[in-house]
Amino acid sequence: MVGRLSTLWIVGLLLVASATSHANAASCPQAITMLLPCQDYLVNLPAKLTVLCCQAASKLNSMVHSKADLKDLCVCLKQAAASLHVIADRAKSLPGQCHIQVPVPLDPNVDCSQ
Repeated sequence: MVGRLSTLWIVGLLLVASATSHANAASCPQAITMLLPCQDYLVNLPAKLTVLCCQAASKLNSMVHSKADLKDLCVCLKQAAASLHVIADRAKSLPGQCHIQVPVPLDPNVDCSQ
């Protein structure tokens, strides 16, 4: 199941770091589970972006309150994606299609430490 869930890491990079604490941040397993509606869109052709995927990405986005939250989630999802085959153009288009502001590049080689 981790292999299937790992396809979702790139959506975790949609998160905006604003400024408070880890208090309401999603744990790694919670984040991966939340993003399951995006899996088909990110890894399969043909697949359409769904309202459920955009809602999940937006909800996870609202749970990140600090740069530390963003870093932790980035590391978690990136590690889960070791054998990932995300369609890069799909990942890049997701923020715009879901109307989410993205402060980090949607790239499998992103440096989570920044």
